[in-house]
Amino acid sequence: MSVRHLLACVPLLFGSIPGTLDAQARPLSLEQALSEAREKSLELRLAEAELAVARADLKAAHLRSYNPEAGFSIGPSTNADTTLTSYQVGVSQTLELGGKRGHRTATAERRVEAAEARLARSREVVFGRVRRAFGLALVAQARVSTAIEADSVATLLRSAAEERLRLGAGTALEVNVAAAAAARERRARFQAERDLTSALLELGAAVGLPASDPITPQGEMPRPFAPGRSEDELVQVALERRPDLAAFRAEIAAAESERQLARSLAWPDPTIGVSGGQAEDFRVLEFGFAIPLPLWNRGQGARAQAGATLDRARLAEALARREAEREVRNAYRALASAVAAEQAFDRDVVERLRENLALAEESFRAGKIGLLIYNGVRRDLVEARLDYLDAVAEVIERSAALTLAVGGDIGSNQ
Repeated sequence: MSVRHLLACVPLLFGSIPGTLDAQARPLSLEQALSEAREKSLELRLAEAELAVARADLKAAHLRSYNPEAGFSIGPSTNADTTLTSYQVGVSQTLELGGKRGHRTATAERRVEAAEARLARSREVVFGRVRRAFGLALVAQARVSTAIEADSVATLLRSAAEERLRLGAGTALEVNVAAAAAARERRARFQAERDLTSALLELGAAVGLPASDPITPQGEMPRPFAPGRSEDELVQVALERRPDLAAFRAEIAAAESERQLARSLAWPDPTIGVSGGQAEDFRVLEFGFAIPLPLWNRGQGARAQAGATLDRARLAEALARREAEREVRNAYRALASAVAAEQAFDRDVVERLRENLALAEESFRAGKIGLLIYNGVRRDLVEARLDYLDAVAEVIERSAALTLAVGGDIGSNQ
């Protein structure tokens, strides 16, 4: 192979590089991945099941605690002279006082609100995980494509070095360097392919697919952008909008209703009833009233438990708010740093390396530089491309973290 043919095979790696596709893999767009995650995610199914439990508890809370009671008795009534058969039929009803049913219903309603908020947060977490894994899988595909290109060019360079040596125009050092470069690029290609396999498995797990269902993402890598709002603005948005914080607030409201319910236990629940019967010629009609005497148990334990639960809910909400603010500020600063690094690569380094490759190719064709220098320039381009993809992956990671910390769209400044 001539050097001219070699140079004709060298691609500009910063052009459009298609991802490698497994022939048996199922193409999957981001929209399809999100749709399948909505249906197949076990995490979402669990959150939905918890919401169903809360709604069932609410249905139970609406019901009255006591059903009417019916009674029937029959037996002999005996005195010194005679024995009479008597019977009696009665109906009684225990009444709840102190607004217990209303407090119980309010508690259950707040628990439903908390479960709905937790489900909304689970959707944010699952969909955010899918978007992150999808973007990283696209980056892994691009890394494989770059590694394949680098492996192919390194193999061509090694062949060219061996040919130059046979023709007496090259040196053994060029051959050794080219052989080492080819081995390094082959190893890097295998590593990139293993990383792609891991990224695809992670994407499948995020979607909720079994490992036996091979997929390949189709789409463009996310375009990095800095948040369109300030750090303080995003902190305020997170504190107002995050569903998990709303769930904590609902739990506080539930605990307050539960405390009211515990206080209402001091009201005893009376029982009223009416009964009638007959013993030979005597007919009997009686009205009854019974009320528990709150001597030993006046709901002290329930009130103490409800108070402790309320204190715990308030502390949990305060801790969650503080942690949410820390997450937003940390993710915001990390994303700003990652975007700056990616933009520096894209605008400053990459363009100069492309120019250097063109200049090196012209110099190599004119015989002004040797194969070793040209190989060094080629390797710089490959490393710059891989470093750039690392920067893009970092932006994807940090963007996903900030989106999750805020609880939704972080805004674009483009």
